[in-house]
Amino acid sequence: MICQDKLFSGIYIFGTALALASGTVLAVLMWMKVAPVYPEYNRGRTAYFSSISVKNDGGWSIGMINYPLVRDLFYNLKNAEMVTAVMDQWNRPMMQRQIEGMDFPVKMKATDATFFDFYDFDFLAGAPYTKEDVGSGMWYAVISDRTAREVFGTDDYDSVVGQDVKADFQGFRVVGVVREGTPSEKASYANIYVPYTTRWEWDRESWAPLIGNYEVMMLTDDIDALREEVNDYLTRFNSSNTGYEAGAWSQPVPHEWVAFSNVQTEDFSLLSKLLTLFGIVLILMLVPTLNLSGIISGRMESRMAEMGVRKSFGASRTRLLGEVLIENFVFTVIGGAIGFAMAYFFLKSGGADLFGKGYDRVSGEITNEMIFSPMIFAILLTLCFLLNIMSAMIPAMRSLRRPIVESLKEI
Repeated sequence: MICQDKLFSGIYIFGTALALASGTVLAVLMWMKVAPVYPEYNRGRTAYFSSISVKNDGGWSIGMINYPLVRDLFYNLKNAEMVTAVMDQWNRPMMQRQIEGMDFPVKMKATDATFFDFYDFDFLAGAPYTKEDVGSGMWYAVISDRTAREVFGTDDYDSVVGQDVKADFQGFRVVGVVREGTPSEKASYANIYVPYTTRWEWDRESWAPLIGNYEVMMLTDDIDALREEVNDYLTRFNSSNTGYEAGAWSQPVPHEWVAFSNVQTEDFSLLSKLLTLFGIVLILMLVPTLNLSGIISGRMESRMAEMGVRKSFGASRTRLLGEVLIENFVFTVIGGAIGFAMAYFFLKSGGADLFGKGYDRVSGEITNEMIFSPMIFAILLTLCFLLNIMSAMIPAMRSLRRPIVESLKEI
């Protein structure tokens, strides 16, 4: 079939590959925002509280939350199965190497001990610091495997545990080494994790209560009850603190809100985001579909004599239409496989940076776990079916409606 008309086959397969590569890249970039991937396997049950507003006669103050609010409210929530609080450092500290080489910037995240239960990290050596370690302000650190290799020049991670590392010339004792995630997992990603009690100098001074430098993640099966519990606390705060009015917008919010919106407000609509995505995919599919449809229409004209002979021997329109669709679907599947390979190469070679992610140290950002997922394959197969039907159905039906006599004139 391919060898009979090599030009047509090549154009069809290449056009299909380009269309499906574009669709696959877009699907992966959207899927990686919400997919349950390492170490954030509980994204579907995770709620976030990252900012708060406080108003008084002097104006508004908006920022992250302070430790007293974390301690008094969030660690005592009844509708949360698990709560973890983290403090992100605004700058990127420089990590000093134990081997020859320049210092390098790292992403540091200050956490509580629950953080390593909340996220399913793969410990390659050692163990996380404990609640007692955090309470005592121990200068311990959990580092990623890539950081361990860059600092110590070895992949013998057991030998790394117990050694000291320095970030901006502050020393930490390594207690564990974990497999590094990717910067797209903003809530969990870092190169080095330390107890937040060692980083309390990061806390910002604010004229308004409740505002500090923490964000909180919670596991819950009832986010509405969780949101009501938080709002009840803020209502009591507002009634007992004359002159201050605290607000939380729609927080806590589910993961998809954080993934697709920078502002956690009540007017966020996941359906609107999905419709926008569908419109983009439709445009990506429509342009090659029109081109392929024109090519198929020309090819059907050249096959009119063949169709006329087969109809004269009793072949029905339905059977001929089915055979045409099957032929084109074979081309579509071949093009889809090539397109998926193109998309894989594009994503793994760093092509996603063209979409302006702006993460630090993005090497290996998009993992095979994100690309080779059942959801992506389902989307790819659906795109194959849609492209095949949209490009082949109309020209094939128009050609097969011609009377047998008119078709036989082409002989």
